[in-house]
Amino acid sequence: MIIRQETPRDYDEVYNLVKIAFASNPNDDGTVPDYLNELRRKDAFIPELSLITEIYGTIVGQVVLYKTTIATVQGTELTELLLSPISVHPDHFRRGIASAMIGEALQIAVQLSYRAVFLCGDPKIYGKLGFAPTYKYSIFHKKDNAAEWSMMRELYTGALGGITGTINTI
Repeated sequence: MIIRQETPRDYDEVYNLVKIAFASNPNDDGTVPDYLNELRRKDAFIPELSLITEIYGTIVGQVVLYKTTIATVQGTELTELLLSPISVHPDHFRRGIASAMIGEALQIAVQLSYRAVFLCGDPKIYGKLGFAPTYKYSIFHKKDNAAEWSMMRELYTGALGGITGTINTI
């Protein structure tokens, strides 16, 4: 298994992977692959944090972290990261690929001086990877102050200590 930075030559294969991976989700509306293509054209996109996993030369996993903002109660904005989407080919589920990609992405995020990663997800799944509801850190989702699915992980202890605000983009 090789985890590496995605390149433009990977985009078509990643598009198909994301389409297949999300097709098994009953809430899938078919837009996630297009969402990822649009994201790559935005200033929020960070190429170093767009990773793929290959097994024997075939892309079987994908994760991307990109810039998001926290509007603080002090009236400032902090730029941190949002994880979305993450995809693993159904033939490779439950083999640690998603965890490995997230771990690699988090290490790179620390090297790039980010402090936290946010996501929308199932607390049972992402809790095992160190994510917790944002409200536990005094960061609230703009639509639901007690959203269990609005999650974050500090990249080091106390990274967002003393910051209260609203995450606007998840």
